[in-house]
Amino acid sequence: MSIVGPLPKSPQDLYDKAWIERWSVRPGLVSLWWIRRRANIDFETEFNSDIEYVQTRTFLGDIGICLRAIPVVLYGDRSPITSKNVMILGIPINNLTMAEALDYIAEALSAAESKQVCFVNADCVNIAYRDPSYLKVLQRSDLCLADGIGLKLAGKILGQEIAQNLCGTDMFPRLCERISGKDTRLFLLGARPEAVEGVVRWINDHYAEVKVCGYQHGYFQPNEEPSVIQRIRDSRSDLLLVAFGVPKQDMWVNQHLQETGAKVAMGVGGLFDFYSGRIPRAPLWMREIGMEWLYRLIQEPGRMWKRYLIGNGLFLARVLKERVCK
Repeated sequence: MSIVGPLPKSPQDLYDKAWIERWSVRPGLVSLWWIRRRANIDFETEFNSDIEYVQTRTFLGDIGICLRAIPVVLYGDRSPITSKNVMILGIPINNLTMAEALDYIAEALSAAESKQVCFVNADCVNIAYRDPSYLKVLQRSDLCLADGIGLKLAGKILGQEIAQNLCGTDMFPRLCERISGKDTRLFLLGARPEAVEGVVRWINDHYAEVKVCGYQHGYFQPNEEPSVIQRIRDSRSDLLLVAFGVPKQDMWVNQHLQETGAKVAMGVGGLFDFYSGRIPRAPLWMREIGMEWLYRLIQEPGRMWKRYLIGNGLFLARVLKERVCK
């Protein structure tokens, strides 16, 4: 045994040829998979995480894994998922894994009725706490997914373990892979002109078989909205991604989904900025320790300080209050 390496497995795995590369290093007490499971970003399999470690391992990399393990210990062991539906401060969360959420969207794309998908993080919960109209939109949404380390901690406090940290930015490439080469038509709406155009280029570079049927930046005037909606409808889009920010994007989808004709529409926040390269995303090691919010704060302190330095504390206080009053 070593300190860092793939977790020990049963002897019968030694006879599986697919595991030969994995067993080229000694098993360890801490692994990438161990860290990612505790941070709720275990989207791939344990085998894939172990192979990634074997193929990229270095002495400094092992030190980095040891350091990342320290804060991750505080998240505690992952408890069994006991419910597919979790209630956090009045918001019903569909407690799904990444694979289950993608399966739901794939089925919805071929269904008769249109569906709205929302990603809910701690800031969304804070906004809904003081905005009843936004709260109602989330409550009426067809699918609400837990986004961020705040929801994971809230689930632990309330005794309702969150399955995985599902944010649109992590889902996007997996969603592109699902619809690549299929008849699904994608429309992108929102963000700055250079951002939405950058996402289109990213899709063309990485998933050339995804059918982008149109795009529109979010800086249009109110009197232009009817023509924008008509453009989306005329494009015969199946999947509509809306990047207006919270709560506007979800409220807009709730109001106009039927008019657009899209089968599935979801608010995706800053996704366009990340994939266009306008704003760099936090490195994976920061996401593994649940500190992506800190990276965003460092990037834009003037815009984000209230959301994170005050908002995170308010969110946890409200969750603790709910726990005490249960």
